[in-house]
Amino acid sequence: MSIPLLTALEEYYSLVDKATKNPAIVTPSELDFVPGAGDDLESMIWALTYTIMLHHQESLQGSDKADYKRDVIDMFYGSLSYSGLALMRRNMAYEGFNPLANAPKRWIPDTTQFKWFRRAGRLMPSFDGSIKAITFDAFDALCDEFITDE
Repeated sequence: MSIPLLTALEEYYSLVDKATKNPAIVTPSELDFVPGAGDDLESMIWALTYTIMLHHQESLQGSDKADYKRDVIDMFYGSLSYSGLALMRRNMAYEGFNPLANAPKRWIPDTTQFKWFRRAGRLMPSFDGSIKAITFDAFDALCDEFITDE
């Protein structure tokens, strides 16, 4: 899920929670979220990142595998509420797309996959300072550069 969708879900369910405690608060009957132009592509970036992490986890053995699952997979993707997932996604984005941060190298140790992750982050409007949505052509070019048919 894209960060804007997670944020909308977080806000909606927070309002629903408040309404259960205060009957004067009226909540909409359903989530009022219209996906933006790049939301599906951002979601695809997060899904591919999860796949990369799962692939790395499966390459590990014994306690390294268990530690990686606990410290990375479960922390970012495991059993989280919408607000927890939104918070972790924001943290991943901040750390992952920040060229000065070292933590992402622990999450994605493969050099090529790590470069893909950093470049993918620069496509997301939330993190490059622009409001321009991710385009399919930009996403396709990124994948062409890093993903082969071999």
